[in-house]
Amino acid sequence: MTDRAARVLPLLFCAAAALGQAVLVDRVAASVNDVAIPESAVRRAMLLSPIERAPGESENAFRARVLDALIDQYLEYEDAQRFGPSPPDATEIAAAMKSLRDRLAADGKDPAAEFARAGMTVDDVRAALERQLVVQRYLKERFRSLATVDAERPKAEYEEHYVPERKAAGQPVLPYEQVASEMETRARERIFDEDVEKWIGDLRDRARITIYPTPTAWKGQGTPVVIATAPAAATTPVPGGDGPRPDQPGGQENGRPASR
Repeated sequence: MTDRAARVLPLLFCAAAALGQAVLVDRVAASVNDVAIPESAVRRAMLLSPIERAPGESENAFRARVLDALIDQYLEYEDAQRFGPSPPDATEIAAAMKSLRDRLAADGKDPAAEFARAGMTVDDVRAALERQLVVQRYLKERFRSLATVDAERPKAEYEEHYVPERKAAGQPVLPYEQVASEMETRARERIFDEDVEKWIGDLRDRARITIYPTPTAWKGQGTPVVIATAPAAATTPVPGGDGPRPDQPGGQENGRPASR
């Protein structure tokens, strides 16, 4: 499984789960196409997702990376829904649930306690995983068949990635002939990741995204209804709101956080 696919499956799609309910939340971390991503969704993902804080990384930088991934997943799910994907079956959802519980347990965490800490019931977690499975299936159906590998890509994978990785790890470098099949698989996965990243970039370019430097009260027309705290500046005016125009300081429109 590619790094991209590995991230898509376990990262709880907390924003979509929260946005599917008319609930009260305290602050908004970002808006995507005039829909709020609540700060509570970001905090949930920070607790339960497999994205790990890098050594020396500040909490704010880590939060920005998690929020960035949630924005990507929201756009992915929104695009997938346009094609009316079939829902995953119960076996797939159960397997994803087991994988999540096993990963938390391997990290020395109690899954039930972590769900409660994130403010999610088992049904909330299951619904979030179901959304992620929809995205994963959509990505495979849309891009996997397009990831064609010419004769040069496996050799480039070997020379540019495999050899440096083995040397850096102090492991023996096997001759190309012995790993040719593996190099073809890795090259195909790399092409898949590149195609997906390009697609995500296109989705972001077309989307209306505001990332708030400080989580803010929501003034949009959609759910969830946000309470508490005064609004911070945003670069994209929100329907029904009175935020500043894009030339005023405050939010960050469409761009990824600098910490990514």
